[in-house]
Amino acid sequence: MIRQQEETDHQIPLLSVSSVREDDSSPTVNQNDDGKLVARLDKRLLLFAMFSNMVKTMDNVNLGTAFVSGMEKDLGIVGTQYNVMFVCFMVGYLIMQVPSNIFLAHYRPSRYLPALEFLWCILTLAMTGVQSAKAVFIIRFLLGLAEAGCFPGIIFLLGNWYTKKELGKRTCLITMFGTLGGALSGLIQALFLETIDGFLSISGWRWLFMFDGALTALVALFGYLYLPDYIHNTNWLDEEERQLATVRLVLEGRSSKTTKWNSIKVIKTLFTNKYIYMLVLSWSLLNLALGASHVLSIVAKRSGYDAIAANLFTTPDMLISMVAVLCNGLLSDYYRSRLWFIVTPSLIGLVGCIFLAIFVQPFGFLYTGFILAHAGLASSQPIVMTWANELLTDRDVRAIAIAMMNTCSSLMYTWSPLVLWPVTGK
Repeated sequence: MIRQQEETDHQIPLLSVSSVREDDSSPTVNQNDDGKLVARLDKRLLLFAMFSNMVKTMDNVNLGTAFVSGMEKDLGIVGTQYNVMFVCFMVGYLIMQVPSNIFLAHYRPSRYLPALEFLWCILTLAMTGVQSAKAVFIIRFLLGLAEAGCFPGIIFLLGNWYTKKELGKRTCLITMFGTLGGALSGLIQALFLETIDGFLSISGWRWLFMFDGALTALVALFGYLYLPDYIHNTNWLDEEERQLATVRLVLEGRSSKTTKWNSIKVIKTLFTNKYIYMLVLSWSLLNLALGASHVLSIVAKRSGYDAIAANLFTTPDMLISMVAVLCNGLLSDYYRSRLWFIVTPSLIGLVGCIFLAIFVQPFGFLYTGFILAHAGLASSQPIVMTWANELLTDRDVRAIAIAMMNTCSSLMYTWSPLVLWPVTGK
């Protein structure tokens, strides 16, 4: 199937289109037509990417939210079983990321990504009926497999459509909506505990997974109907828009053409490109440090707060992080700089991590540490991914490198919850 699609691919001519003119040096894009194309992409690709990352993060955060809201007691979770649930998800997640992005680079995103969403919708709904920790282990592993293609896939797809001046703020918006998903999880669970906990003999934490599954189904349907594929095979583009989209990439040294898979060339580039090592290391370390934010609600409950209050503590943390992420992305695009908008917020995150390492009580100091660490490190994340999309122009190399970045960060999560922040007792 992939080979057949590649053989039919062709490079769109760059001239004879009203929205593009050519001077002595290079073609120039008409700004009015360019703005209209970007607006169409935002309504389809960006909107899907934002809500997809939101429901994915909700699913990840929901495990901790459910744990402090009755799941621990209902399922008889003991020892480090909660951490094992998290690790099971990460094992599945890291296994599938590179294969998923390789496949995505040669297949239709509007079919593949919504299919993944639908699979994890079913698995999320399955969480409402679990009766043991072992069942959760299995479902979380399968969820990891299904969700593996989401974030690296949408980041890769963004790089096939948007230019450098557009990528930063949009990658930050996607990250911000992921943070919003985490904030909503605590709020929704608190609401469910107050209103429908026990309704139809169903616990509030089970209602949370039902709600998340329903949202995921809506996102999957939206993606199937509106998500673009690549420039040459997106059926809702007219010919002038198709050529304009091609020129936008060509002017930045990128090609819209799908080439045949060349294993030797791709592997050689992956090992010899100096930027890939830097990107993988920075992304992995950022995610390793950010792992502490997943246990905020559990730390709050262990500090003496009830389940509702413990869930609500995550909301201000998430909202502050959202504002920090968006502001950092806007400033990064405005100043056309990436390095300093990675380094500066990372230093703020480091201060937060120092707070978490030093203080055990009072909770106020710990909460300050969580906020500083989350806001600072989360602000750096999308800029690193934006830089990856800008630095890596080869399509297959970029697809694999982005997946490798996420895979290596996921690999950190297979051991760090058990070593750095284990949940072992009350």
